[in-house]
Amino acid sequence: MLRITIHEDSKACRLELAGKLEGPWVAETEKAWRASLRPDLKIEIDLRQLTSVDNAGRDLLAAFHRSGVCFIVEGVWMTALLGDLTSQSCEGAVVQASRKKVSRRPTSRQQESRK
Repeated sequence: MLRITIHEDSKACRLELAGKLEGPWVAETEKAWRASLRPDLKIEIDLRQLTSVDNAGRDLLAAFHRSGVCFIVEGVWMTALLGDLTSQSCEGAVVQASRKKVSRRPTSRQQESRK
């Protein structure tokens, strides 16, 4: 399952993807992307909540890259995946790492030490 949330303002459109970019969700993501394309709008794809990507999903991410979208990513897995996909240079495409701190649940040891 994949959730696609579209955030749009006068300068940019951000597609936030959460879940699995695979199977029928690849075509749905492509439809959402193509519907968002406008000459005056910068497209950003937020991949921070993706949990898996199949081969068709990888192909779509490569198409995004070739079109010049800006990826928003975090984590080793997604950074490495995009590194593989973007190793061929593409004019204007940018990969941004998120600087947002993610709060983590305390481990059981940390919880015990707080008691």
